[in-house]
Amino acid sequence: MHGKVIQFKADIANFKVKDGVVTIQLAADTADIVLDKLNEISSGPLMVNLEASQTELLPDDQESKNTDANNK
Repeated sequence: MHGKVIQFKADIANFKVKDGVVTIQLAADTADIVLDKLNEISSGPLMVNLEASQTELLPDDQESKNTDANNK
């Protein structure tokens, strides 16, 4: 699919499946999205890629052990 691309940070506020159709509701801060661009692509077919990055905080002593093991 070729066309306009818009990328922004958002959280999945809600999603549901009914009769084989998935509805996804996103919540984004207006500072993270250009509303004019969103308006431009709001009609017609869309291709959506969802990507998540998750980080896990380790306690200080475990983090230093992992760092030492990676340096060997």
